[in-house]
Amino acid sequence: MVMAQLVVNGKNYGPNPVVVPIRSVEDHQPLPGVTVGDLGPKFGFNAMDNGFLLLDHVRVPRLNLLQRYITVAQGGRVSRPKNVDPKVAYGTMVYVRTQIVRNMSQVLAKATTTAIRYAAVRRQFSGKADKRVDGESPVLDYGMVQHRLIPLLAQNYAMFATSQAFAAHYAESMAELNRGNFGPLKELHATACGLKRWTSDVAIHGIDTCRHACGGHGFSQFSGLNEFFGNQYPNIIWEGDNYVLSQQTARFVLTQVNALRAGKQVADNQTTQYLRAHLPGGHLPKTAPAFTQMPVADLASNSEAQLQLLGFRAASMAAELADSMAAGQSHNRSLVAMQRLCDAHSDYIVASYFRRHLRTLAPASPLAPTLNKLATLLFLYVLEQHSADLLRLTVGAFSPAQISEVEQLLAQVIEEVREQAVPLVDALGITDLRLNSALGRSDGKVYENYLEWAMEDPLNREDTGNAIRKQWFEKYYKPVLHAAKNKRDARL
Repeated sequence: MVMAQLVVNGKNYGPNPVVVPIRSVEDHQPLPGVTVGDLGPKFGFNAMDNGFLLLDHVRVPRLNLLQRYITVAQGGRVSRPKNVDPKVAYGTMVYVRTQIVRNMSQVLAKATTTAIRYAAVRRQFSGKADKRVDGESPVLDYGMVQHRLIPLLAQNYAMFATSQAFAAHYAESMAELNRGNFGPLKELHATACGLKRWTSDVAIHGIDTCRHACGGHGFSQFSGLNEFFGNQYPNIIWEGDNYVLSQQTARFVLTQVNALRAGKQVADNQTTQYLRAHLPGGHLPKTAPAFTQMPVADLASNSEAQLQLLGFRAASMAAELADSMAAGQSHNRSLVAMQRLCDAHSDYIVASYFRRHLRTLAPASPLAPTLNKLATLLFLYVLEQHSADLLRLTVGAFSPAQISEVEQLLAQVIEEVREQAVPLVDALGITDLRLNSALGRSDGKVYENYLEWAMEDPLNREDTGNAIRKQWFEKYYKPVLHAAKNKRDARL
């Protein structure tokens, strides 16, 4: 399948999918005009072939053009079904990105399960952690380890909720598209771009963080995290490089802001809802919203205020960037701000999906307190990681004292969630077979399992190890160790 520019009688109708045969069905040789080959070994994911393709005056039948949304007749007349948006091809890309969002939640789950189980078993030093224990403390009791792993756990649960909510959003939008309503497509595409970036960035960097948190054993292939990291790394590149995708999301948000400023009608969706709420007429309000002045402890207990603050942060960044570009700032100079805007927008969308998902729990559910605490942890972590965004708000800027409150409360919530960390990763339901890690065993027998795997190495097995060592000794070690004796014997 080749996405090619469709040009008929000199007019370009944009990219459209065309079925292009590459090799002969008779002898598997490349067809005339086709040059194809393999790109060679990669950093990871080498089970998948990646190649290069050059098409030089390759001809295919007209009917090889997929013609659900565009038709080319024999005489060259081009037609489309009524009310079809030319960007309908984005629907396929959105579907693939929907799958990436879902896969990233499962990918990160393997890493967090391995690292948190291992950190709960691995003990080091006595009396260094705040929590009093007999003997050495589990490394998961140390604040720096908690700060690296527990927020990843909250992000992981948010990803699972987001993947389900966004899949439902996609299904609803596709149903509308099939009814001829292409209105939701642009917002769906922008959201997919942002979530693909958010989930893959968090998952890939999260795997690496989990490797580091496992110390020297994390560097071992028995951890299950090294080859896994290499195989998953392409997710931040394929189906749209994350830095490029962020521009798609940011441009959509800026278009909505400019439409509000021009007094134009905008569609009602999750993006325009927070923009209209926080940018009357497309501009920042004159006075600070009440939720920006709340004590952080009150924010942490108010899920609606949390969403309002995250939405206000994204809206403020959008208004600021729109002002700069209206004043003549070039697109190229705006690219870094677009990255930040995309992340702020996605932080809001993820938090919104997570809270929406939690509202489906029964009011008396015993899971609700812990899961709501995870959502609050994620909110505080976003504020802590992006405190500069809050300090520079044109209206309702946070004070340094509020940022300090965020840091202190985040540390407290992380410590509270640590008590449930192992049950929370166990609840992700990844079997030992799928985990493929000596460090993340569900039975906690890390060292027994590690040693068992190590003893399967041919060098350690009795039936092969002695023979290998003897061969090495005779060939490499003995000539060196006995060099002086051999020299004396030779003189005699």
